[in-house]
Amino acid sequence: MKREIEFKMEIDYPEMTEGRDVEVEESYLQDGLVVYYTIIPSIAMSGNFRRQEALSNMRGIIRKRTFDGLAYYLTVEFDEPDD
Repeated sequence: MKREIEFKMEIDYPEMTEGRDVEVEESYLQDGLVVYYTIIPSIAMSGNFRRQEALSNMRGIIRKRTFDGLAYYLTVEFDEPDD
């Protein structure tokens, strides 16, 4: 199963292009009830997710890169096991 997550990147890193493999690290908020992801090394950050929605695969591929005039957004696709 494929899963897409959007990451916000406030500085333009030109090497973050569509098709590039990336690795993310998982961080916790609210005693582990909430998780978020950061593209290593601190390139971009995801929104927050409930612990039940956590990723099992920490490697993904950038599928889309957009700019809204203030920040860049990277859509990263992860392969996740079927439930």
